[in-house]
Amino acid sequence: MKAFLLFLTAIILFCISSNEQMKYWEDFNCKQKEDMLNVCKSELIKNLYSKKFILSSDNDNIHKLLKELVTSSDTILPLSFYLFNKICIKSDGALAEIVGKYCVELFVRHPRYIMTYFTKEKTSNIKKPLIKVYAMFVGSELYFERKGTSDLKYNYQSFKEILLSASKGNKENEETFKVFWQLVDETIQNMD
Repeated sequence: MKAFLLFLTAIILFCISSNEQMKYWEDFNCKQKEDMLNVCKSELIKNLYSKKFILSSDNDNIHKLLKELVTSSDTILPLSFYLFNKICIKSDGALAEIVGKYCVELFVRHPRYIMTYFTKEKTSNIKKPLIKVYAMFVGSELYFERKGTSDLKYNYQSFKEILLSASKGNKENEETFKVFWQLVDETIQNMD
């Protein structure tokens, strides 16, 4: 069993590290998803996946869950990213106010992975594309950072540079970055 888990980990890391072959939760079959869930050590993440975790800003564990999703190992990145996206889509009210910081942190840790997902998403017919959801959260957080009311580690320019450099070398991701950053700028302008 241990050898199988090491093999699975190696495969997942290879898929994540290769820009051309990045895999997302939606790309895995049921057995692969089950194997990844078995590798996951976080009870909060497992509870969120099995719908045993109540998404509310009042839940004492919400910050801990968001941190675990953002800082999880690359071995379970497809699962963590999938669940984090579900939270972003459902967030409103007080929960939406805390998600932005974690969006930025996740983006900083995995900029190429997320940008490639947004590029892939453009070819799908999705009601509410994640690129717009992330742009809203990121733009809001960067706005509050500029006003001095956010404890974000990155300012507008440094965050932009991180995404820009991660998009270089892939024409599709470079185009996606331009679209994403335009949406971020629109969000900031609408908050003024």
